[in-house]
Amino acid sequence: MPQALVVGIDKYSLKGVPELKFAANDALEVSERLRNAGFEVVTLTDQAATHKKIHRELEVGLNQRVVDEDDPVVIYWSGHGMSDLRRGTGDDWSSTFLLPQDADIDQPLGTSFPVQHVWALLDRLKTRRLLVMLDTCFSGAFAGDGRRGFAIDGARGGAVNPTDEFLRMDGHGRIVVSACGPDEVAREDETHGHGHFTRAVLTVLDRGAGDRRVNVTGLVSDIRAEVRRQTRGAQTPSMHVSSQGADWRIPLPPPAPYEAPLPSWAFVGTSGGVGKTTLAMMTAELLAESGNTVLYLDADIAQHGGTSEWCQRTRVDIGHARTFADHVAAFSRAKTGTPAAQLSDRLVDVTPAYLRRHDCGRILLLPAARVSDRLFVFDLVAEIKDRRSNGVCQQILDEAFDRGIQQGATCVVIDCGAQFDPLAVNAIAAAHHPMIVAAARAGAKEQRETILRNCEQTVDGFSRLRVATVVNRVPSEEALVQHWGQPGYSNPGMSFHWLPFDRNLFQDWEEGRPNFELGYDELTHAWHEILVASDTSGCHGRHQDFLPSEWDRFSKWSLWLTENRQWMETKRATLSRLVRRSYVAGVCLFAIAATALVSLLLHVFAEDDTDDASFLPQWLAITLLTLSAVALLGNVIGRHLLNRRRKVLTDLLAHSTSVDSLKDWFSAPRQDGSWWQVWRSSRRVAIEWLHEEVKDERSRQLPSGRITEAAS
Repeated sequence: MPQALVVGIDKYSLKGVPELKFAANDALEVSERLRNAGFEVVTLTDQAATHKKIHRELEVGLNQRVVDEDDPVVIYWSGHGMSDLRRGTGDDWSSTFLLPQDADIDQPLGTSFPVQHVWALLDRLKTRRLLVMLDTCFSGAFAGDGRRGFAIDGARGGAVNPTDEFLRMDGHGRIVVSACGPDEVAREDETHGHGHFTRAVLTVLDRGAGDRRVNVTGLVSDIRAEVRRQTRGAQTPSMHVSSQGADWRIPLPPPAPYEAPLPSWAFVGTSGGVGKTTLAMMTAELLAESGNTVLYLDADIAQHGGTSEWCQRTRVDIGHARTFADHVAAFSRAKTGTPAAQLSDRLVDVTPAYLRRHDCGRILLLPAARVSDRLFVFDLVAEIKDRRSNGVCQQILDEAFDRGIQQGATCVVIDCGAQFDPLAVNAIAAAHHPMIVAAARAGAKEQRETILRNCEQTVDGFSRLRVATVVNRVPSEEALVQHWGQPGYSNPGMSFHWLPFDRNLFQDWEEGRPNFELGYDELTHAWHEILVASDTSGCHGRHQDFLPSEWDRFSKWSLWLTENRQWMETKRATLSRLVRRSYVAGVCLFAIAATALVSLLLHVFAEDDTDDASFLPQWLAITLLTLSAVALLGNVIGRHLLNRRRKVLTDLLAHSTSVDSLKDWFSAPRQDGSWWQVWRSSRRVAIEWLHEEVKDERSRQLPSGRITEAAS
């Protein structure tokens, strides 16, 4: 049976050894992968990883468990390594050590593991199939700066090259790989919570293999290549392969489901013109409203992308930015006309003016392709369909995601290409919120099924239940029911959301008109509700914090109030006058009703006509009483509406002294406090009334044409 010993140490007992952040976590995740591959794993982390326990496992434990010389053995160590450069009694000498949790760097020979001692222990193992992986380094300065190694007494006097000592183990079937080269340091990756080397190990293991076994030298080569890719050549693992018996195979865990490293929304259309890019761009803007930095991955290279409207609105040029087509070309024989050395990894900031004006988040565009690369893109698209495997597609997506992460992206929106593009299929499979956008017309449902079948045939373990369907630009409910049936969730896997078609709303959004800038219009509100519902049903609300809250939905226009308190005071004064007039009108109506009622009662209680003291004809008294009662009821309801609107304005005036105070007011839970319990529904109605008033006022102030950066 395959055996493994996994060691990971963050916290050392002596203060002289700097702490690490992710070594123990590295060990636990590597243990999980090896266990899933069929290894019997012993894991020692932090306090359990003492010199005594590690020594016993190396000398006794592994030998007891290895019963056959062909049993594969993996030893993985994540922690500190140390080079001792102190002068001895004779010539200069140096030695390299692996440090257990209780190591004493002043007595390294007795409390840590010199390289010679490690090899002596490993030479006693019965197996002829040994893979040693070391996520540690043995050079660099003594500093707790995320480096997994240090040297003592003379570290700054040039390159330290003791790493080769770890690569001198002889024997049959022995392979050793260390996290970095002799002149490099093994660092931790703060973004992903792993050492760079371990992150590469996990990435390669998660890819799995078709027959669940792979040649170990090929596995190590893949790990080295992955480290170089992730660190952009700053770290290259050192490797030693014994001269004999290095062609053995190692079991791998089953391939893990590929998942985007950031919260992700992916869109694919059943055909052109269904509004796929429109909804993807709206999603990016909604996410930016919440303060997120959004990576917008335009993967529709066949159409050269559909985000030119953003570029025109923000007046930016793609220039020499590395496009998604360039990422694909790196794994292809097709070559772009622009030399790679002239390309910049800087993403294009296409944040609309209204989001910048209110200090919201940013939208960073990874463009699909340059228009000048039309011929190159044609060849590239043809090769994608013919040659791209899932593994290569995932590497291409990883490159794009990493680029966004390095520039601060917190979530990603993927605008996919053609439905049969393997890149699109893998993007849909990787996204947390995959969405198919369709139209309310004949054949659209069948096209949706074709996309889902293609995904199931291409990606192992693909679940169609994760994919939400959005029927977009619905001209009427009759057309929706005719081609899609009744909306709802009665039939699992066949449910769908739908959006009405209003050309004016789309035009407001596409041209950045003021009414869209003010937010909370019908289109964005309906789409926001769909995104929330999709997150609730698909991810159990895991990404709800990324979507706009009630504050975010109102923020673009409510922030205007902080600069226009006089307008609110004027509006409140107007409401106060109307309330006073309402009271006067109510008193008058009450007087009329009372007069009619008194006259009617005098008539009712009169014993005969001679005793009838009523001063109004009966029919007139009844008419006046009825009309005045109805008018009085309307007066009470109207005053109620005026009072709740005035209440909202009063609260806003009290809280609009600062943005934080205003945000707290909008974010107040509806169930807190007696006022919220009484007004929980009317508060929203009053806010929406105020929004319409602000829209009207702002529409008079802002030009009716396109909003540009200059206008902001």
